[in-house]
Amino acid sequence: MKDKKTLPFHFSKSDIKRFISEYITEYRRLVEKSYPELKKLFPLYVNYPYRIVAYVSPRKTLLEYQPKVPNFAVNIKLVEELPKIDIKTKRYIAAFRNDYLIKIITKPKESAKQDVLRIIADYETYEESQKELAEYYERQYAEYVDDYVTYTLERYVSYVESAYDVKKETLSKQRNEIYDIVKIVDNLRGYLIEALLKSDCSALFMVFDEATQDIESSLFLAMHGRYVPANALLRRIMEMVLTALYFDDEIRKCKKGSRSHNDLCHKRDAWIQKSSRGSLSFTGEYGVLGRLIDPDTDYFAKKIMETNRQILKKTFKAYVRKLYSDLCRFVHYGGLGLTDRFSLEFAVFEERIFKEWISRVRQVFEACNILLVVKFPEVLEAYEKLESDLEPFEQVQLLTLEQHRKLMALNKEEAQ
Repeated sequence: MKDKKTLPFHFSKSDIKRFISEYITEYRRLVEKSYPELKKLFPLYVNYPYRIVAYVSPRKTLLEYQPKVPNFAVNIKLVEELPKIDIKTKRYIAAFRNDYLIKIITKPKESAKQDVLRIIADYETYEESQKELAEYYERQYAEYVDDYVTYTLERYVSYVESAYDVKKETLSKQRNEIYDIVKIVDNLRGYLIEALLKSDCSALFMVFDEATQDIESSLFLAMHGRYVPANALLRRIMEMVLTALYFDDEIRKCKKGSRSHNDLCHKRDAWIQKSSRGSLSFTGEYGVLGRLIDPDTDYFAKKIMETNRQILKKTFKAYVRKLYSDLCRFVHYGGLGLTDRFSLEFAVFEERIFKEWISRVRQVFEACNILLVVKFPEVLEAYEKLESDLEPFEQVQLLTLEQHRKLMALNKEEAQ
């Protein structure tokens, strides 16, 4: 062929054109057949038709293509040196030595297949590497998060451990006061609950266990230096006990089976089940305290309290409301005066604040007991009978001796 002498090897321009044409045809066929969903990976497929220019120098050959031309075409140019690739307007398929071209020029289909498979292999390798990289970072992130969680919890546990030091100090300095509270809980559980069962105090009986658990929780918090929630629980105890007592007192006044009796029983049960239908106002003119502490009850309760302390300046109802209001400060935001100082420690023993908590426990206990025995004297009688077998130091009196005598005198006076 005439153009063989013009090339640096024994193949002609027609041989090169045929190689390129058959290579492109096979390349596109393989993509269409085997990898139609991955067409975008193959530039010689998506940019078709294109014009290919083969620059043939004495030692190397460069194949460039211009995409999206009207018709597919192949041109051969003989050059002394290969041109620099203009990436803005042209693209190249390959650049290789002529001795390699001699080896593959008769194998266009095999070359196309190898190049297609190489692109796929590179893609799969890339996908796999990306997947492995993602898994690696995910694993590293998970380990980081786990380490951070562990660190945070360890740091917090160390922070909370100060409460255990407070407990030790509280026990060493307030041993007798803590013993008194524990004894109250034990005796209430052992004897008062049975006395309630023998009386008409069904509402108080049903909430009794929860109330004693709250006393224990309040004690636990106070022993560990958490004084604010310890005091907040005292308000809950006071509300629970006096609301139950209110239901028992109101229901007892009604004739069994009457409409009023049935209505009150339904309201009591709804309240015990913590239903919104059983919600009641605790304070206020017509709240639980206002109706529970009627004038007669107020008179009896005030006289009983005054046996052990100075004369109350106001009514017993006002005293109970003041005690309740004081406890509300620990439930709602009480202002900056609620705690004396800002502390970066979880718990700090404050003997004065602990003693104030003890004082409030005794006031709540006393107020609830006085109202209970004024409304239901039979509970006091049953309770004292159950406790009579205990040694004096083991007993927990609902009323002091002087208070008991005053109650008996008042009942006798009322009977006359």
